[in-house]
Amino acid sequence: MAREPVYCPCGRSGPTAESLCRPCRQRAVEEHGARLAGLLAHVTYDHRAVRLSWTGPDDHPSAFTPRVHFTAPDVLDPYGATIALRWFDHWADDQLIAACAAGADDEHLLALSVAQAHYALATLAVHEVGEWYTYRGHQVYPPHRPDPYLPHDEDGGPDGNGQVVLWLTYGGASGPTGDKPRASAIPCVAGRPVNRDDIGTLPGQTLILAPHAITVTPPRTTRTAHTPWTNPRDSEDPVELALHDIHQAMVMSELSVVAAHLHLSGAPVLAQNPDPRQGGDGIAWAAFLTYDG
Repeated sequence: MAREPVYCPCGRSGPTAESLCRPCRQRAVEEHGARLAGLLAHVTYDHRAVRLSWTGPDDHPSAFTPRVHFTAPDVLDPYGATIALRWFDHWADDQLIAACAAGADDEHLLALSVAQAHYALATLAVHEVGEWYTYRGHQVYPPHRPDPYLPHDEDGGPDGNGQVVLWLTYGGASGPTGDKPRASAIPCVAGRPVNRDDIGTLPGQTLILAPHAITVTPPRTTRTAHTPWTNPRDSEDPVELALHDIHQAMVMSELSVVAAHLHLSGAPVLAQNPDPRQGGDGIAWAAFLTYDG
């Protein structure tokens, strides 16, 4: 995840990709590391062979950061043995220890750590949908993009979201404007533009294309997500728009599962799009997808 260069608050160092210069970071780890490690132990995730862990002062030269480990079928060999994968293992981002150095209290640090863990897990979910989401045997939104600067044996491009950009907001903040589904409508009457048999989904995921909406049921859970079809404008291809709607439905289904299993002190802490009139506990969050092509 790229970050703009910043200057350490000490003023004695030049711009860096992180929040603190090396000497200040080391002092912050020595002073606040034990406290931060104790707080991070309360933020956990363990569901569908996906495990969350955290770097510590002895594991990583720069920061406390979320690491995601998981096992999954190989998309090129879905019936073979599962493979072990690691995500964000080398994601250097020292916002947490910098917040400690700036005097943040425990509540602020926990909210920030939940947001960082949520981003890591949600990005994995978007990536995995992109791996498995196909139409007539071709990936609709490939999660890897070619990179001409990588060696030939890595020309699949770096891991990430590919064409899809994930935006997460917290605390009721409005998301970015972009290529999101418009008002619900029914574009598919007799002879829908896509058929369920032409679409590949995540292993175990159930997809129903009904005339009014798309229903997605994730693996090994009864939690379902319903997404209305978008009414195509005159110049839009109804097939492309329908595939866009299906992708939105699949991703939001997986993000709901992630949020439900990210725990703080053993209990779910994220509340998706809560109604402020009803109150309630939890950190409000919302997800938006944009497609950069």
